[in-house]
Amino acid sequence: MKAKTLTPLILSIFFLVFSAPIGANPSDPYESTFVQRGTVVSAGRVDPSKNVGNSYFLDANYSSVALNGGISTKKFGKASSKYDKNSPEQRVSNEWVYNAYVGVGFSRLIQFQLGYGTEGQVFRLRSDFNYRAIVDFLTQTNTPKHRLTVADRLTFTLAAERYQGKRDAFNNVHWGIGLLF
Repeated sequence: MKAKTLTPLILSIFFLVFSAPIGANPSDPYESTFVQRGTVVSAGRVDPSKNVGNSYFLDANYSSVALNGGISTKKFGKASSKYDKNSPEQRVSNEWVYNAYVGVGFSRLIQFQLGYGTEGQVFRLRSDFNYRAIVDFLTQTNTPKHRLTVADRLTFTLAAERYQGKRDAFNNVHWGIGLLF
């Protein structure tokens, strides 16, 4: 009885393993995709959810077709002296925040990332818009990386972050300009 059950299972596994095309080139699994992969290094402005002064960020984010990850640092502005020491504004005032992220998404167009850093767990929704990447995707072409000009590499970054628990004073939206490498 067991042999009758195992035989179809073994045959199914055999055909799945050996049914791959003989001429397939496993060295470039993304050959038929029309999205650019790479690292974007960007800098820009942070708009915190609390009433503190101007803030800025610097980050590096790698994205493949579906997986992405990155690191970032942010400097929050100074809060007005009208807030008491226990207020959320004072907790955020003049703070540096460092995070590391991993996530999934569609290239650099939309990325859902979970991160952890100096202020605990954070969820980030990020998008990096690049003119050349959008044109390549819509026209179903691939521009080789060595042919990209500086203008082709210029990228607009937009992200929103939500911190968990008592760290929600650090929630923010940030936007900036970067370069694709």
